[in-house]
Amino acid sequence: MYEVLFDVSFIISIILLVFLYRVRNVNIAALLIKCTILVSFWILMEILSYYIRINEIAILFQKAKLISVILASPLYLLIIKEYVSKNQKNIYYSLLVFIVPILSLLSLISNKIPYKFISNARVSYTKGIPILSFSPNIGFYIHTIYSYSSILIGCYVLIMIAIKSPKLYRRQSALIFIGTLISISMNFLFISSRFESFFMDTTSICILLTLIILYWGAFHMPKSIVVPIARDLLVENIKDFIIVVDSSNKIVDINPAAIEFITFFKHKSKKINNKQEINFIGIKIHELLDFLPDIKRVDASNDPKNESTICLNFDNKTFYFTMYKSPILDTNKSQIGRLFMFHDVTNIQEYTNSLKRLNEKLSISDRIISTTMEGVLITDSSGNIIKVNNSFEKISGYKEDELIGKNPRILKSGHHNKSFYLDMWNDLLTNGYWKGEIWNKKKNGELYPKWMSITCLKKQGGMIENYIAISTDISKIKKTEDKLQNLAYYDLLTGIPNRTLFYERLESALTRATNNKKAVALLFMDLDGFKVINDSLGHAAGDLLLKEVATRIESSISKSDTVSRLGGDEFTVILENVNNHEDVKIVAESIIEKILLPYNLLGREITLGVSIGIALAPYDESTVEGLVRKADAAMYDSKESGKGKYSFSSDEIERKNHEILEMQIKLNKALDNDEFNLYLQPQIIFVENKFKIIGAEALIRWKTIDGKIFTPDKFIPVSETNRMIIPIGNWILEEIFRIDKILKNNGLNIKLSINISSKQFENGNLVSKIKKLFKENNSKNINLIIEITESFLLQDTESAIQSLLEIKKLGIEISIDDFGTGFSSLSYLSRLPVDYLKIDKSFIDDILSTNHKNLTSNIISMAKTLNLKTVAEGVETKDQINKLLEEGCDELQGYYFSKPLIIDDFIKYAKQFYYD
Repeated sequence: MYEVLFDVSFIISIILLVFLYRVRNVNIAALLIKCTILVSFWILMEILSYYIRINEIAILFQKAKLISVILASPLYLLIIKEYVSKNQKNIYYSLLVFIVPILSLLSLISNKIPYKFISNARVSYTKGIPILSFSPNIGFYIHTIYSYSSILIGCYVLIMIAIKSPKLYRRQSALIFIGTLISISMNFLFISSRFESFFMDTTSICILLTLIILYWGAFHMPKSIVVPIARDLLVENIKDFIIVVDSSNKIVDINPAAIEFITFFKHKSKKINNKQEINFIGIKIHELLDFLPDIKRVDASNDPKNESTICLNFDNKTFYFTMYKSPILDTNKSQIGRLFMFHDVTNIQEYTNSLKRLNEKLSISDRIISTTMEGVLITDSSGNIIKVNNSFEKISGYKEDELIGKNPRILKSGHHNKSFYLDMWNDLLTNGYWKGEIWNKKKNGELYPKWMSITCLKKQGGMIENYIAISTDISKIKKTEDKLQNLAYYDLLTGIPNRTLFYERLESALTRATNNKKAVALLFMDLDGFKVINDSLGHAAGDLLLKEVATRIESSISKSDTVSRLGGDEFTVILENVNNHEDVKIVAESIIEKILLPYNLLGREITLGVSIGIALAPYDESTVEGLVRKADAAMYDSKESGKGKYSFSSDEIERKNHEILEMQIKLNKALDNDEFNLYLQPQIIFVENKFKIIGAEALIRWKTIDGKIFTPDKFIPVSETNRMIIPIGNWILEEIFRIDKILKNNGLNIKLSINISSKQFENGNLVSKIKKLFKENNSKNINLIIEITESFLLQDTESAIQSLLEIKKLGIEISIDDFGTGFSSLSYLSRLPVDYLKIDKSFIDDILSTNHKNLTSNIISMAKTLNLKTVAEGVETKDQINKLLEEGCDELQGYYFSKPLIIDDFIKYAKQFYYD
């Protein structure tokens, strides 16, 4: 019997552990598990002592079980404490409870420290039952007293709880108390066992029974008592409507909430007294519809047999309910009725409907935000990003998941200082919004400008909930602005400031100079010979040349100064903080020196000069217009001085300019006042050993009313600038036809040469005028020669050739005047329809010089090769004549023969002219 009792007890302890393990997360269950393990160990030691009947080993098992004996009582106290204190842990209480057990364990193990526990331990078997006999020591008595004290304290606590608790918990505490008394009784018998001849120690089994009672009392007894009561209370007090029907759909039970609701609607609709009670038991469930207004099935779930949604419309209000149906089955699984439960979801449905409407609005807002072209960034009240739209991702280069939770400061470009952001936040906090231009940084590090507005979203209480930033990338706009800025203020070809920006900077420089008491120098430049190069090599080469010139000028000045291109080949330089004329001279000389360096264009090495006019403020002029005018005038003075030089503005230049202005004014009236005359200078040939007049060059002279006489080199350039050259040229053509008639009437049939300006060729004016004169004079036998300069031929060679061919068709010959001073080339001469080369006076003057090689003979030789005649002008000595005749020059002209004469004097001279 002994072995069966303990074996079954051990199995029961293991089963109890399994049940306790399922509720292991509860604190009291954890303590019960520990205590059950100790009891299981205790029972196991008894079993092993029974089966292994070796005294030495049996003594060890019996002593080992004392470990469980020592630790069971403190654990019991902790279980009672946990049961009473509702999971309130107290570590100091736990330490206090285990002081004596720990000392007892030490005493048991060492039997010395801190005192002896037992001695003379031995095991005897009576009817096969192991009985431990020993001599108790002080440790055993201390622990025995402690154990019974612990049990008594636990019993006292349980009795007090049973007295003070409700009926349910009184039973629970009483049950646990009884289990404890059983343990005390068994322990008492255990202590007294050594005085009996036969005894079976069942203390461990009694403690196991106590633990089972504790488990059942803590976990199952409340359920068996509370749950039925709670269910009744739940049905009676629940706000949901519960209706129970039998198999014939007759109501057998209905909870108060359902009765109250149905009665409410019945009274509202039929005005029945609220105190009148209605008995619903026995009526069929569908008859409840008579009490409810306008019932309508609105929706059904996927399983309409078990769940559906209904709504009731009454007094302009809609009530929503979810109906649950559940069958009621007997023990044979046969349906004996059904349970209906109606859950009021009116508030939830209204809230859901509101959410749907809000969601629709939010969906529209979200689509607007997602599809808008502007970048949208939303942060919380702390400034952390919670949303960005697609446009913002494209603008910034960041993906949304890279920005969420981050602060917008990761987009800072470093372009703005601290005060910029302080002003921004001040506007946000003061006005609730901010807008302006801001620079941000993209993910790839690129800086970009954008126009951004930030708005604060506030709660009803005024607290800021969100910040919304809407921005537009204005990079393209800024680039367009920059392009427009460049178009408006910078030269497209060279990239330097243009005329507009030049005038603005000059005005600003003059203002600063006034404040700083410093001088400003304006250098006005015009390239020498650029037009010839541009026309001969093409505009592409000319553009390259202008770019290089701009670069060279920029390299000659400091960064604080300004170089500008006014147009064509005109450049200006503004020098600020000038101390004296010497500073300006150094800059001007540096520019001239650099401009003169050779240029490599299209495989050709060419040279170019520059003429510079200089005016200083405030010495020469203090206004923008005045300074530009005086610098421009000084530039023209430097050109007249021989080009490739610089000239400072002076009173002498101003005087000359006034004379030119006066001349321009007088030129406008000169034709009306008949102030022009044509003088004839003879052109001589040497034939049959004598000189003979073969023709004459008509040279214009201007004698004003006040008696001043101007030679062509004085007023023709002026007439070309004010377009007076056209009427003057027409007058010369008309006059030469008149002179030709006079000469023929006096028996002089000679050729007449006139000088033609390139301006007269424009728009076909010259050809049409000659044709008109031929027609008016009814004469085509005039022997007329038109003299043109090389520069005219080089302006546009193809166009020049066409114009000359039209002239040739009229029977007029062509002569190149001042030949040798320009860009002479055998290749282009061979293409031109010319008849004469007129050798410039500068070559004639040096024809006898032996210091350097004279080119006259080369010109004459080249002309003969091209089958052209040569005319030497400016002949003044007999030696020059002899040398020219020796070289084979065809015609001679100069003061040696005669100065230019008026028509009457020329006729007299021609009639008496004869030389040996």
